Amino acid sequence: MARPFSLTAREDAETSGLLRSFFLYALIIVLAVFVDALFFAQDASLKREGGGLETISAVLYLVGVGLFFKTVPRAFWSSLWQVPALLLLFAMREMDLDKAFTSSGVLSTGLYRGESSLGTKLIAGAVVVFVLVVLYRMMRNGLPSVIRALRAGKAWSYLVCAAAVAVVFTKSIDGLGRKLLPFGIEISAGLDTAASTIEEVGEAFIPVFIILAILARWRGRNA
Repeated sequence: MARPFSLTAREDAETSGLLRSFFLYALIIVLAVFVDALFFAQDASLKREGGGLETISAVLYLVGVGLFFKTVPRAFWSSLWQVPALLLLFAMREMDLDKAFTSSGVLSTGLYRGESSLGTKLIAGAVVVFVLVVLYRMMRNGLPSVIRALRAGKAWSYLVCAAAVAVVFTKSIDGLGRKLLPFGIEISAGLDTAASTIEEVGEAFIPVFIILAILARWRGRNA
């Protein structure tokens, strides 16, 4: 009779640990924005390229990569390499590396229709293929695992879903005013700015959910 009680106690401890970690990372995000506003922004937008929000998002994705290799047993690396690869791609996207070396982003069709060199197009195309492979492996290998874990009530699967919802939500409100114009809907500049702010802050929490999912799934486990 002691076994169920011990399991419940462990689950309670894990939940408390995850909540503490969530608030810790939330505090880190707030501090990053505060330091940026105090020392670096100089009256510029906190949502600017290379600002505090973008920087802390990139850093948190890299933390997720490091945490993966620290907590996930080496035996699983070959089957789960797409997880740190996706986190690294997100970090590079936050640092705008997707368009740092080309006239437009590697995912932009304009790059391949334009006058870029053949070498640039081949390298960019290879990056796109790699992204597609990562996404395919996430869907083929990751989605069934998440569904099974959801049915079993595993905390990590809910955190993965939270990250996915945050991705969809933030992308849907990015440039909200511009997206609504074709439907004849015009929103105020203030509302558009508010949506942009929510989008940037929401993006900063995506890696937090992923970090917590990794912790919930692998910390203290060997399988």
